[in-house]
Formats: sequence, structure tokens, C-alpha cells
Amino acid sequence: MPRTSVIPAGTREGVWTVVTHTSTYVLDFEEMTLLRAPGVGRHSDEHWEVSELRRDSEDIPLLGVKECTVGRPAQFWVAAADDPDVRTWRITTPVVEIERIG
Repeated sequence: MPRTSVIPAGTREGVWTVVTHTSTYVLDFEEMTLLRAPGVGRHSDEHWEVSELRRDSEDIPLLGVKECTVGRPAQFWVAAADDPDVRTWRITTPVVEIERIG
């Protein structure tokens, strides 16, 4: 599948990988889930630290994408896995690569 420079807001299909400076995310729009693999990113600058977030390496409910563009931090709208009434933003380190894999 092709690499791209953006996942358009409102995307509702496909499976995508998003590599940031510090982590890799898998967005599954068929299942509407987001998975974060911390520490699996690409950065050459040592000042980037890997943060630990709740539910790392677990699928969490994905509600949508506000911003996902190479060179900028991505913004993912998610629900808490244990309480769907709790919603929050996941804001990443700058995106390095985006690829649709399914």
C-alpha cells in the first residue's frame, strides 16, 4: 500500500500505520481502534523522550482523527477503554511517516 503525507479528517476506512518520533500507531477504521507501540518511532534527536500512556500496546476506541500530517503532531480523538463516556485527545510527537496497510 502507498505511503502518504496525510490521513484526511473524516477518514472512515482502512488500516493505517503512523510513525512518530517516539512511537508507532495503528489506526483501524474498520474496527475504530487505535493502538500505540511506544518506543517504536524514528528520531535522530536524543531530546525526545518516550512517554508512558494508559493502555499502551492495547486497542482503544478511536472516535476520529483531527490532524495527521507528516511533520506535525497528530491529534486522535479517543474514548477510554474502560468508560466510553470519557473522551480525550491523544496528541503525538511529530509524524515521520504514514502508510495505509489495509
